[in-house]
Amino acid sequence: MSYDMKKSGERIRQLRIQHKFTQGMVAETLNIDRSFYSRIEAGKYGCSVDLFVQLSNLFGVSLDYLILGIYGETLTEKTERTLLKADITKLMGHLEKLKASL
Repeated sequence: MSYDMKKSGERIRQLRIQHKFTQGMVAETLNIDRSFYSRIEAGKYGCSVDLFVQLSNLFGVSLDYLILGIYGETLTEKTERTLLKADITKLMGHLEKLKASL
């Protein structure tokens, strides 16, 4: 698997559209020129690591997805899963105490 600027640009474009952002809105948020951002979406320019990180945070997707198209869980999903696991463990402890008291 390798980095393909055109495919990465298309994923970025699709994410922008899904989030109902204009190219100008994204460029302003990232503090870059709109025409530069347009060339990224067109696959003519690649992104720096810093810019990929900003895009990842803006769209709530992993760097793997932006760069390679590999789906992984987002930071939010990972956090929610960790919190859910902790809640289940706590609940199981309460149930064990209840069972012992019966």
